[in-house]
Amino acid sequence: MMWSIIELAATAFDSFVFVEFPTHYLGWKYKKDKKSYIGFLLCFLAILFTTLVLNSITLFESKVGYIYTAILVAYGIFFLNGSIFEKILTASIINGLKLILSVAIFTLFNYISDHEIAELITDRSIIRLLIILLDKAVFFFLTRMILRTQKKNKFTLSHADWFAIFGVFLMSFIAAVLVFDLIMINPKSNHSDWVAVMIVVSLIVINVLSYYIFITISARNREKFQYSLKELQLAEQEKSLIEMKASYEEVRKIRHDMKNYIECAITLLHNKKHQEAMSYLESLGNNKMSFGTLIVVTNSDVFNAVLNSKIALCKQQGINIKYQINGNITAIAELDLSILLANLLDNAIEACMKIENGEILVKIYEDRNYLIININNSINDSVLATNPNLISTKTDKHKHGLGTLSIKDIVNQYNGMVNYYEENGQFISDVWLKIHG
Repeated sequence: MMWSIIELAATAFDSFVFVEFPTHYLGWKYKKDKKSYIGFLLCFLAILFTTLVLNSITLFESKVGYIYTAILVAYGIFFLNGSIFEKILTASIINGLKLILSVAIFTLFNYISDHEIAELITDRSIIRLLIILLDKAVFFFLTRMILRTQKKNKFTLSHADWFAIFGVFLMSFIAAVLVFDLIMINPKSNHSDWVAVMIVVSLIVINVLSYYIFITISARNREKFQYSLKELQLAEQEKSLIEMKASYEEVRKIRHDMKNYIECAITLLHNKKHQEAMSYLESLGNNKMSFGTLIVVTNSDVFNAVLNSKIALCKQQGINIKYQINGNITAIAELDLSILLANLLDNAIEACMKIENGEILVKIYEDRNYLIININNSINDSVLATNPNLISTKTDKHKHGLGTLSIKDIVNQYNGMVNYYEENGQFISDVWLKIHG
């Protein structure tokens, strides 16, 4: 009875870590709500039940261990963040790690003791208890180390990188299964013992080196991405400064001509040409005194230039745009704020240009020590359903997705939050920036 409880507790521990590892690695898709906890529990029970069934019909899961990977991938698809590559990889990591670790421990005890593998699995002795304790302790320690490394290194990989890394774990899994089968078929063969130990050690070294390469490639890709991001931000800054200069040149020109306009109107009035003076002033107000695109005036020249230029673009495209600005925009560096606003409005304008009677609402205000930028734009069909990563449809392939990533980068600088969602025929970009001081 006691041994049955020990074995059940060990299996439950493994099942819990199997589910907990990808959950921490990728993060829940639905935050910490009831749906997420139910998904975690269902996955845990599925792995626990599968393990108990397999243990009742075989000493070692061997090739059917892929079932665990399939269960974890399904759990990841429905309940966890990340791409399908990340979900397959995390499931492969935890399954491969467990398999290689078990093979290593059983091979070690088989090599240093007089017990065969089958005896080490079934014998209820102190050696079996040591194997269980060592296996669980090392398994838990290694998963903590991987999770700690993952927190310090946000992985940025191409599809080819994901396939290569998955291939390493897949081949390691297959090799570990073959090694274990070799030991089971040829128990206590000195040659097979020595070969098995060497293969297991090699597998461990290969996977450690592969994970290191994994991190290195990711770091280099992240550097390239940061370079592209800064390049895009510099281009946006230059564009903002040019727009600001153009707006002030227009205002300066109007101020320069103001004296002539007034003198002309006075002359008409002195000559009693009241109707001509009225027509002249009306024409002046409609054509010369509109101040071009200068509609929004705040205490940030760069912010004014960006928002006014986007408003002018909306008018040219027949897009109805409204705005409410109540927050202290100077709490955020004006170039960061202008780049953020430019990218958000570019996305909204791009969406509205695809539909008739597009509308955009810009709201900027403060709440709980955050500057909040909320931009709503009209949509006919769901954007997130067909384009969840919000990849631009513009022809410049090199900059695909950089606008959205630039937004995320600035939000992270200010310890903020960004959320995209849809409701009532509107696509909503909700950005919160922490106001320091």
